[in-house]
Amino acid sequence: MNAITKLEVTLNNFYVETLHDLVRQFNELVPEHAPYKYSTQDVLELLILKEYVNGEINTTRP
Repeated sequence: MNAITKLEVTLNNFYVETLHDLVRQFNELVPEHAPYKYSTQDVLELLILKEYVNGEINTTRP
């Protein structure tokens, strides 16, 4: 069974500023008329998924 895991992270100011920068960059890619924007949680989840997929690809390559 798949379970949803709650992840709590404590970040120092450098990482908070970097994360806000990433969110801003992601949102610059969204058209102005779009009804949504990326949240900090969205960006974190995308980055975690990217790392997971990259790890899976690296472990399955000969």
